[in-house]
Amino acid sequence: MRILFLDIYKNSFSRISKDTAGGYGTENNLGNSFLCKILSYIIKKTIFWPNLSFVQLFTEFKVRNYEVDFKTYVGVKPKVKSYDLIFVCNSIVCFETEIEAIEHISTYSNAKFFLCGTFAQFAKNRIPNDISIISGNYEFLFDYLKSSNQQLNDILNKRFLRIDKGNADDLSTIEWNSPFFKNPKNFILGNGKKYFPFIATRGCPYTCREYCTYPLAQGTKTSKESIDSTIRKLLFYSVKYKSSHIVFRDPVFSIDINRSKDLLKRIGDAKLDLEFSAELHLRNIDDEFIELCQYAKMKGLKFGIESAYDAIRDSVKRHSVDNDFQSTIINKLLNAKIKTVGMFILVQPADTFETCNGTIDYACSLNLDIAQFSIFTPYPGTPYYVKNQSKVSESRFNNFNQYRLVYNHDTITKKQARQLLGTAYTRFISSKIKRNLKQKILRL
Repeated sequence: MRILFLDIYKNSFSRISKDTAGGYGTENNLGNSFLCKILSYIIKKTIFWPNLSFVQLFTEFKVRNYEVDFKTYVGVKPKVKSYDLIFVCNSIVCFETEIEAIEHISTYSNAKFFLCGTFAQFAKNRIPNDISIISGNYEFLFDYLKSSNQQLNDILNKRFLRIDKGNADDLSTIEWNSPFFKNPKNFILGNGKKYFPFIATRGCPYTCREYCTYPLAQGTKTSKESIDSTIRKLLFYSVKYKSSHIVFRDPVFSIDINRSKDLLKRIGDAKLDLEFSAELHLRNIDDEFIELCQYAKMKGLKFGIESAYDAIRDSVKRHSVDNDFQSTIINKLLNAKIKTVGMFILVQPADTFETCNGTIDYACSLNLDIAQFSIFTPYPGTPYYVKNQSKVSESRFNNFNQYRLVYNHDTITKKQARQLLGTAYTRFISSKIKRNLKQKILRL
């Protein structure tokens, strides 16, 4: 059986990541101003890696000696060789492009198609019936087949298959220097180093699943790879890809704070020739954790702040620490020489033009290295979407990219939302320049 893993992208001036938003994907289209367009283009040219679950599934087939290829294609008319089975990486930001590309291939190929990604689970009515869907933690496909006493041929005619769990210790180490992949790099956070994603825990139980897609894809119960297995894989990367940067793609790296501390200590003890970054919640950080981050060469931490206002956060069940605590922790990370990336969501349902500007002011007041601003997006499958589907004003899923308003907001128009987004990035960058100049002057 000849198998192709096909990663389809639409044409875009901006970076498209199918690994973010729980595999739904994002498109970093930061705004309409000249500065925002330049930033969008720079990000596209400096940050990229494919969907981690998709690459992991490809790896599982490869180590089992299946005849497999991995190809990335931009556009709707890919030309592929003769294959028996084609796995296509699914996202919301390239959804129509992916479907059109599959339909094009079907005009000259008899291959069976699997659309891999959780979003497809909630868009079945737009997917031709002869395309199968595999969602959830689908990298555990072989665990599923083993536990259900099935072979690959047994699932080829299934319309829908969801895989919720598996043993992460049994997953193979991804060979990122394979000719199938471009070596991912990040010239913004990684200083041009090789830049590899890695996941050690899956799932998130937090209440922000009201709008967040990670629990849809990975579940609300956390599953953890053993620390021994994680260290073994990181040792491989340390030897094979010296001085690389590993970004933990765990939805919340610090969700089990004691385990995270143990892992950081083990990483430090192993003296790996690697550096790291991760995403977490500020409420899960204490002084011991920060010290262990330094010991393990954790160079960057990314966290959601979302809004400057408790009432705005509460309206979508985003429970967070208060602003004073956020500022205190960010300053501690700054003093520890750990880069900080704060994430903010503008035009949330309870937002007004004034509160959005207040959130932008708050972001500029913090000592963040980078601020990421996006626009609230009701994602199919989330509780918010189920309750507010009638407000959705965008029919093409390709436009659900977190940087455009796709629902009818009570007080903010689509044009104003894009203006706010551009204003946010412009003002934050200006504030960073002014702060850096002031610090240089004070050091004279």
